[in-house]
Amino acid sequence: KEAIFKIETRAILEGLRLAWKKGIHQLEVESDNVLLIETIVEGVAEDNQLMELRRIHQMVCRGWKVCFRQLPRTHKAVVDHMAKVMASRFTEIQVFEFPPYSMRDLVQEDYFRSSKVNEPID
Repeated sequence: KEAIFKIETRAILEGLRLAWKKGIHQLEVESDNVLLIETIVEGVAEDNQLMELRRIHQMVCRGWKVCFRQLPRTHKAVVDHMAKVMASRFTEIQVFEFPPYSMRDLVQEDYFRSSKVNEPID
């Protein structure tokens, strides 16, 4: 579990770095790792022993708006599919301006599922 936590922390850090380099000033970061999101949001990352968490804190303190959101594990079909496809073909970070054609249905389903979860209850 510790290795997974470090890998996911590194992925968020690299995503933040990439967004910053591209000039993105508003960003929403989603993860199904409750502990990681809570650690970042609650400010514990600043004094954490894990260097990547401290760097995430430093990046978030820059002049931009970053929102972290915890997703239920059931809403990560897109991420799982991308990881499987990319792991078999590439060894470096891949950037997609638009989702690959094979992913469009999954993205749409994930979006609708997420929208329903966030709808107010009457």
